[in-house]
Amino acid sequence: MNNTCFVIMPIGDQAIGGVTITEEKLREKYDYIIKNAIKKAAPSLDVIRADEEVNPGSISNDIFTKLMHSQFVIADITYPNPNVFYELGIRHAIRPGTILIREKVDFKVPFDVSHLRHIEYTQEPSGMDKLAEQLKRRFEFYAKTPEKPDNQFLELCSFTNYVPTIYGKPETGKQDFVAKLLTLFLSNPGMLQALTDKSLSKEDQQQAIFLEFAKNPDYADQLVQALVHSGLIQI
Repeated sequence: MNNTCFVIMPIGDQAIGGVTITEEKLREKYDYIIKNAIKKAAPSLDVIRADEEVNPGSISNDIFTKLMHSQFVIADITYPNPNVFYELGIRHAIRPGTILIREKVDFKVPFDVSHLRHIEYTQEPSGMDKLAEQLKRRFEFYAKTPEKPDNQFLELCSFTNYVPTIYGKPETGKQDFVAKLLTLFLSNPGMLQALTDKSLSKEDQQQAIFLEFAKNPDYADQLVQALVHSGLIQI
């Protein structure tokens, strides 16, 4: 999803200030202004909204996956929609690359996000082009500074060296392989002698080590297992 831009915005009817904005109007705004502006600013991006996901299964899991892995997330905070702000909070907590947009309307942005920088847009004929210009500048900024925190939570994490709880399986990597390799050599005096004998050339050392492997195939098996376990080779 490195080339995905996920748009979070209200999908159903929205009522605010005695006015109801229908689902159809919101869809038109997404199709003709927001989506077109993103594609004009960055034609290579795949733009998707939650209701465009066609994979079977839980829509919540699809949304969480998009929040975790999309290169960019654009959040329309025009309306005080709980789902939008919940999803925005999740995205802000896990990675940068989030852009807030808001239609130029009379009612105020909720206090908790009123201090965050956002792009205003209109539904005037030139509204899409102006939004595209501003989005392009933001995309270029992220391209130059991909790891820079873009919200207060990530800034605080960076400042305090706080790492959120990680549930992923730890990677053993090369360190684990080196540890297993040292154990293997230390348990075999012949290999250790060949490895530390400075009178031997590199070729002679390799030949002596291969001879030790030939004497005891179990050592070769242990070495292969260590390589596979570390992920350095795949079978």
